[in-house]
Amino acid sequence: MICIKTIHIEEFRGIRTLDLDLGGENYGICGPNGTGKSGVVDAIEFCLTGNVTRLSGQGQGELSVRDHAPHVDQRENPGKAKVTITATVPSLGKEITITRSVKNPRATTITPADPAIQAIVDELQPHPEFALSRREIAKYVVTPPAQRSTDVQNLLRLDHIGNLRKAFVSYTNKCKRDAEEAERTRSRAEADLKSALGLPALDREKVLEKANAQRSVLGLPSLTELTPKISFKERAAEEGKDAKKSGIAKDVTLAELTTLSAAIQAGEPADLKENRESALASLKKLKDDEKALSLARAHGFITTGLDLVVEDACPLCDKPWEADELRAHLKAKLLSAEEMGTVLENLAKANGALIGGIGDRAAGIRKAAGYAQMLFPAIPRAELDAYAEALDDAKAALTAFQDDHSQIEGAIAALEVEWWGVPADAQTRLDETRIGVAALPDSSAKDKAIDFLAILQDRYERLLATTKTGRAMAARNATAQKVHDHYNTVSNKVLEDIYDAVAKEFTEFYKAINDDEGKFIGELKAEPAKLSFNVDFYGRGTFPPGAYHSEGHQDGMGVCLYLALMKHTLGDKFTFAVLDDVLMSVDTGHRREVCRLLKTKFPDVQFILTTHDRVWLQYMKTEGLIQNGQFFGGWNIETGPRIWDDTDIWTEIQEALDKDDVPRAAALLRRYLEYISAVLADNLRAQVEYRGDSNYDLGDLLPSTISRWKDRLEKGIKSAGRWGHDEVKAALEAKLAEANTLIQKTNAERWAINKSVHFNEWENFTNAEFKEVADAFKALLDHIRCTNSKCGGYPYLTPRKGASEQLRCSCGTININLKTK
Repeated sequence: MICIKTIHIEEFRGIRTLDLDLGGENYGICGPNGTGKSGVVDAIEFCLTGNVTRLSGQGQGELSVRDHAPHVDQRENPGKAKVTITATVPSLGKEITITRSVKNPRATTITPADPAIQAIVDELQPHPEFALSRREIAKYVVTPPAQRSTDVQNLLRLDHIGNLRKAFVSYTNKCKRDAEEAERTRSRAEADLKSALGLPALDREKVLEKANAQRSVLGLPSLTELTPKISFKERAAEEGKDAKKSGIAKDVTLAELTTLSAAIQAGEPADLKENRESALASLKKLKDDEKALSLARAHGFITTGLDLVVEDACPLCDKPWEADELRAHLKAKLLSAEEMGTVLENLAKANGALIGGIGDRAAGIRKAAGYAQMLFPAIPRAELDAYAEALDDAKAALTAFQDDHSQIEGAIAALEVEWWGVPADAQTRLDETRIGVAALPDSSAKDKAIDFLAILQDRYERLLATTKTGRAMAARNATAQKVHDHYNTVSNKVLEDIYDAVAKEFTEFYKAINDDEGKFIGELKAEPAKLSFNVDFYGRGTFPPGAYHSEGHQDGMGVCLYLALMKHTLGDKFTFAVLDDVLMSVDTGHRREVCRLLKTKFPDVQFILTTHDRVWLQYMKTEGLIQNGQFFGGWNIETGPRIWDDTDIWTEIQEALDKDDVPRAAALLRRYLEYISAVLADNLRAQVEYRGDSNYDLGDLLPSTISRWKDRLEKGIKSAGRWGHDEVKAALEAKLAEANTLIQKTNAERWAINKSVHFNEWENFTNAEFKEVADAFKALLDHIRCTNSKCGGYPYLTPRKGASEQLRCSCGTININLKTK
């Protein structure tokens, strides 16, 4: 990936023109809501991907990048809306410039024109996951397992796994349907052959016996073996060539028509009737019971609905809703929908039998229509064809319900039709056909033999062909199912290994920012098309994050999971991430730990962080997470964000003194010291007099804090002496002496007894007097701060609760043992 050096934005979103110099380092952007912070995030995403998630994601309705990415005053001139980023590519050791315009968002101008650089930019384009906003956290933490699986696989660059799984499912279902239809066709061919032979079951000896009986009439030799290439009618035409044939094998045809008529007269078979009544009752119940019907339809839909409930508004009409309540409601329905799966499975079995029965009846009617047309004079077949088409429609309606449960109306209509009872006009044509065939003159024995053998040959070959096709379809179905099952097994194993590694790192990261959950574990469990995410809750078991953890903890989990996923996905290529206001719900007591996590676990990643809390920005600076930042102090439609440079506090104080503005310099120093004293009091666990309103001023915080600092140094000296670490003891003694000297220069310990040096009097000091005070405090804070330029953080005690064992900074340069023998 890349590290951003500078960003230039023109007429984009709420920004007219803006330049930011990040220097390839971590960078903070702070400002109240509505001042343009997210516009910078959108600009980065647009420049690198050509898209803006905020304008194209779920629930965005008619929004689009081309129409709504330009500043509102330039919406007719998208060419003026453009973003330019200069960056370094660590893996290539090169600097690049990327420019993209809203007029043609798919086109980028990249210099230098290097295929390797182009490949890196192209890799970023379909994966905007480098930017994480607070609303994006939900898709990793509280979304349904199916959608989480999709989102996480997208981030892991494993989206092809889900796509391939869907393709396998679709193909496997098709193979199953084809195999079932092929078996029904084979079964009808077998029934036709048995009808022609007049046999209740097919038996090799009986088939040969029937064939040889007719061959003997023609004086043909007997067949001794039933093979796939057998010719029952071989030489039969020659032997009976003088015989006059009617074109219809009267005996076979009449037998089939009689059998069909008898079946009609006998009424609906018991097994089909049972299946039809059972299926019809279930379908009607689903239709009449709105909830049951919705569950049936939802069997393949509720999960999709859950996937879309990621915002507090409908993704179709943007109407507001309570996402949590709706999600809970849908989850309850999903459980019922899973129970409904059993009902639908039973329906599928009944419908399969009915589809076969209807198909058999349609085939019988079409055969009768063919016979009617062969008679002379021909009997009209339109009524029979109409009945056959009605049967086809019923079969299609049941098949459609199998594929889409919303097609319930058609399925009910198909089963309510008296399809086993033939319509009167069709029955009339059927009777006329049977009578017409019966009236045909009897053929000679030779003609009957010839007709019999011809029909036998045709139906035997058809059974062989349909059996071959049926076996091929069954084998294909079995293979498809095995491939699908094997793919699920293998892909799940691969995903499980990946998710186990990610879960391990996620757990480590989360424990780093929540040291009160020492036994915390996170679990990612892969199932076909699903990814479950459960976390420990104080040893009471593992549950979904939203079950018991607070919103702040959920936000922390989202960030930790995101970081673990990005680290696993990109490894050393993870060099850049944008965190857009993602930590505002994190408890203030854990913010410092978040800074340390980002700083220590991801030292080579450039983080761009936005926040509307200036104290949070100061936390980032204090912990050395960022060195520079930008404060957005306001916004108006004409000029865009109003920028305040977030320069070093000591520079601001000096600038005020240069203008001889001591009161402003005094106010700056006091506010900063109150802030930093709060940080140090927390780090050192200073004993500060409790106030119910939490309204602590500098006098409440600083004296206790510097006293605690000296006390911890003294404890470190004592510990070093007990363990015989003489060099460490000497260094700490020098450090304590330095602390006493610097503290004395600040007069902080004299505030209570000498009002003339109290901080309330600073604004009345001369310029020189106040500069001396400011320099003293700067020296004191530098004395406490880590000297490593890559760290620069203030030391803190570990553990946070109980007896202190160590005073250290994030990088370990400060590492004072407090344990004694």
